[in-house]
Amino acid sequence: MCGLFGFYSYGNSKCNLSKLTNVLASEASVRGTDATGIAYNHEDKLIIHKEALPASKIIFKVPEDTICMMGHTRHSTQGDKRKNYNNHPFAGKCKNKQFALAHNGILINELELKTQFHLPDTKIETDSYIAVQLLQKKDKLNIENIKHMAENVDCSLAFSILDDKNILWLVRGDNPLSVIHFTKKNIYVYASTDAILYRALAESDLLSELKLGNFEEITIFQGEILKFNPDGRVIRDKFEYTNLSYYNTRWWNYGFSLNSKEKIGKYNKEYLDELKSVASYYGYSPKDIDKLIADGFTYDEIEELFYFCG
Repeated sequence: MCGLFGFYSYGNSKCNLSKLTNVLASEASVRGTDATGIAYNHEDKLIIHKEALPASKIIFKVPEDTICMMGHTRHSTQGDKRKNYNNHPFAGKCKNKQFALAHNGILINELELKTQFHLPDTKIETDSYIAVQLLQKKDKLNIENIKHMAENVDCSLAFSILDDKNILWLVRGDNPLSVIHFTKKNIYVYASTDAILYRALAESDLLSELKLGNFEEITIFQGEILKFNPDGRVIRDKFEYTNLSYYNTRWWNYGFSLNSKEKIGKYNKEYLDELKSVASYYGYSPKDIDKLIADGFTYDEIEELFYFCG
């Protein structure tokens, strides 16, 4: 359970972008406090700033002419958070451009993908990094290769990818993503959930636009990719997506290896522990979570209940 957040400003939004970055990171920290990171472009250079700290311990500064900022708050499930190279966003490079990638979800087939696509070993221990390697293997960052990556990873997923030309892709599987477009301010803002997004906006310079209703919600469906361009256009595309949450309860029907089954079990335990750890923030106790599970609620449904009731 990690958090994605960011903005895409394609005009003079007259918004304090550093403040917006920090309130987004702060609200997204409910989904992870092990590490926090952002990526953006400045003076033709892709900048990645990440630290093994919760957002409350970091003050991010982004130039006021920044077009796009993408961010991540991490709840670590694999890869020592103290080694900052294990934290998101990850840097990648294809023949035609550099990029940063962040992932919310759990990935279960990185070992199989390493073998299948002859991917090199790396010091990075985080399972999500395999997505970077798949893109680098194709050596070109474009919609076709992003589809290829998203269709080959077995994971619950939401990805954000930013290149050095200020093209942003948001990729959604079964993990939530919420996007709002402030039409008069020429800026899109996104976060993992509606609750995180609206709480952050309420603390930002965009609150007045929110009150006036000068915005539109941009829906991104499962199996969709949104591509944000510097002129403000958003292009939609689709990829074939299989919901991992279905696997979580029916892995025996899908020929998973022992390693995959063990990882799913480990992820479920860590996910449950994380749900219980944040339960009090939403007025629940760990016993309430156990009861919801006993009543047949899935982990995803419990998390959605948090944000709906919060």
